[in-house]
Amino acid sequence: MTDTLPVVQVGCGDIATTGHLPALDRSPDVTLVGVVDVVAAHREAAAAKYGVAAWTSLEPALAAGARAAVIAVPPHIAPDLTLAAIGAGLDVLCEKPMAVDVASAQRVHDAASASGWIVQIGLKNRFSPLVRAARQWLDDGLIGSPVVYTLGGYDERYDAADTVHVGRIQDFLAHGPSYLHEGAHFADYVAYLNDAAPVAVRAAGLRSQQQFNGENFAAALVEYDNGDLARMEIGWFFPVSPKGEFRILGPRGVALIDRPEQVATLTTRDDDGTLRTEQVRFERPWNDECFDRQLAHFVSCVRTRTEPETSTAAGLASLRLGAAVTESLREGTVVRW
Repeated sequence: MTDTLPVVQVGCGDIATTGHLPALDRSPDVTLVGVVDVVAAHREAAAAKYGVAAWTSLEPALAAGARAAVIAVPPHIAPDLTLAAIGAGLDVLCEKPMAVDVASAQRVHDAASASGWIVQIGLKNRFSPLVRAARQWLDDGLIGSPVVYTLGGYDERYDAADTVHVGRIQDFLAHGPSYLHEGAHFADYVAYLNDAAPVAVRAAGLRSQQQFNGENFAAALVEYDNGDLARMEIGWFFPVSPKGEFRILGPRGVALIDRPEQVATLTTRDDDGTLRTEQVRFERPWNDECFDRQLAHFVSCVRTRTEPETSTAAGLASLRLGAAVTESLREGTVVRW
């Protein structure tokens, strides 16, 4: 199959304009047939930039020949749109998280499984060459086991004057703590790296300002059935955003992924005490690389009718962990599987 894949972009907000639409534009394997958004300014700006049609619903996109949809809308809206796209016979790449509650995510998963259509969840960061390198180091036994993962993400800097950004993040927080949204990546990182299932979660969180609609800071300790442990924390809406953390600590070696510097470093110690270091670098911006690789994977899965790495099952597992973190931090309990 050599023809390009006709795709419609559904949702033209921040993640679409900074990630999905540029990736679609760069890809030689897709053709953007149009954009859909209920906000006139969003769809008209995207349509003008990429020279395509703009609509308020999926139906005109189907008439224009769309065979796949990239859905990038708030997660409390995403399930209905994903189900509509599946029902219309479209393959779907849906931004993470795929929902804000497990029941809605389960409906999407069941519909995708029953339909036979390709439905991929936008857990793009696992496609980073640095994360792939870390997986190889783990597979090769260079880090050893059990492993401790320490993951920290600090994003969405608070600026009260930026009312558009504040409104968008407040909308996310109204449907759950920061972990429910951003922690989806952390849950997927560990799932990809260790192929293990979480068995216990203990979490805490807070609103650093009372006017915030939910806990903008959340921290969790997650135990896995293979003996691994993960410490994950997400911090939104602080005056500055500290550098994030991505470390993998094992009895034989320690790996560090430095996202701003675009480098992954593995340090190991031989039996004779000799320290050895290995590094992997790449030059392109993290998001560009991850969005492009994610889209290429989606197109490949559509063409070969192969289940994506980040299938609805992976999205559902990520959301289950997010729901457990929310329950633990709000109820003050340890959640066990």
